[in-house]
Amino acid sequence: MNRQQLRQTLAQSLVVGFEGAWAGPESLALVAEHGLGGVILFSRNIEDPEQVWRLNRDLCQAALSAGRPTPFVMVDQEGGSVARLRAPFTDGPGFQELGQAGDARALRDLGARLGAELTAAGFNWDLAPVLDVHAVSGGVQERRSLGPDPARVAELGAAFIGGMQAKGCLACAKHFPGLGRTTLDTHRERPQVDLSRAELEAVELVPFARAARAGVAGIMVCHAVFQALDPGQPASLSPLVIEGLLRQEMGFNGLVLSDDLEMGAVAADLDPASAAVAAYLAGCDLLLVCKHWDYALQALERLVEMALEGQIPPERIAQGAQRIARAKSGLHPGPGPLAHLQGLLGLA
Repeated sequence: MNRQQLRQTLAQSLVVGFEGAWAGPESLALVAEHGLGGVILFSRNIEDPEQVWRLNRDLCQAALSAGRPTPFVMVDQEGGSVARLRAPFTDGPGFQELGQAGDARALRDLGARLGAELTAAGFNWDLAPVLDVHAVSGGVQERRSLGPDPARVAELGAAFIGGMQAKGCLACAKHFPGLGRTTLDTHRERPQVDLSRAELEAVELVPFARAARAGVAGIMVCHAVFQALDPGQPASLSPLVIEGLLRQEMGFNGLVLSDDLEMGAVAADLDPASAAVAAYLAGCDLLLVCKHWDYALQALERLVEMALEGQIPPERIAQGAQRIARAKSGLHPGPGPLAHLQGLLGLA
């Protein structure tokens, strides 16, 4: 591939956040001129159903008008304590409450309801469910976890995934290999997880293995260091974790996402552009830079140069691009009619 082809291909691996509730020239250029793989919206981008519908419509139209693939339009809509879209969208109950109830049908119904609403609003990927098994006092994921029983978390998580993806919205299992037994928040610092390989296999890995068998579209890798897997690198930057454990041992063939590369767990050692390059080299298909999108463009240029110099195997680039294209092949090219969304939300 020449430089332009490499840039177009590698740009699809970058997903960015931006400021504002409307699609201005800079945000439209991210998916049109630069051809980045997608965007992720936060509360700062969302005011009400009609506004977010128009924002997502404009982003998708800009990409398609420029001849780019449909962009991933992501959001963290777990429910409860983490819900970027609030009422009249479905924004609860939270996973802690649902896990305590233990009703797989309720999880499937919630996934389907969220999937329908998100797809109607122009989102095509919900970064949920959390599959961290909350199994330690003071665990950082307590309110976001489906509970302490790995088999139950696996069952409930798979039900949620099935409901959501049946409605055309991709799901993402997070935070691999599992943050359920750490008390440190990767938004601010880097946890060191000292569990043995046997302990990880008995608890943390169980829900992710089930999610992989259930056909989850993506698995997000966290920034904690797992001593038994790779003591020298955060999981998100570790080929041993991503290519070794997740791909080869567990057989996962979907998309691997990094957690936000601007988080404190990686920012202490690497700037986000360098972290994005490291995550790609480790095996992440999608690199999330959730606030300062200029870091993503810096990472893109570095990846292009490395590819031209032969530092990235062509088959690695091709495999990642194929996985992204496969995931995008069935996506809706933007939101449906606004009236449909309003009807789903009881606003018609």
